[in-house]
Amino acid sequence: MSLFDPNATPRIETERLVLRGWREDDLDGFAAMMADAEVARFLTGSQHPMARAEAWRDLALFVGHWALRGYGLFAVEEKQSGTFVGRVGAWQPECWVGFELGWGLARPYWGRGYAFEAARAAGDWILSAFPLDRIVSLIHIDNTPSQNLATRLGMKAGEQTLHAGMLHDVWDISRADWGKT
Repeated sequence: MSLFDPNATPRIETERLVLRGWREDDLDGFAAMMADAEVARFLTGSQHPMARAEAWRDLALFVGHWALRGYGLFAVEEKQSGTFVGRVGAWQPECWVGFELGWGLARPYWGRGYAFEAARAAGDWILSAFPLDRIVSLIHIDNTPSQNLATRLGMKAGEQTLHAGMLHDVWDISRADWGKT
């Protein structure tokens, strides 16, 4: 018997996407996404692709984050096809730099505006659901596409921090500034 009902995860629909709770059948799409070296470069602590078993553990971690915190990363699917696209949402494990808006998409969906669409919707949900003064995004200093997305969302780079032994910028935006871009 489960103590966490994944159906309790909010469902957010945008023009082209659905942000929803994780399902076991997301594993194929998520494992394929994380096996891609270009995707894994900035989404894993090792900067190396993940084996399917590691991807399963991450998927379970995402569900566990929802269970423990009441928020987390959404699975993102393309509305028209139902295909798994990536993960976007709130992230704040123990000792994290702040309440993070995080994102990561499978490479076939890069360059379509999906990351912006999903991140904007997730950020709107975060700020409507939680009394936060700001949200942050932890972005590797070499991850230009994520830096560009953060800029497009109105975020600004601030302090730097080490995460998994690698230098990251802590991007942030205030509640008052969210949605102005």
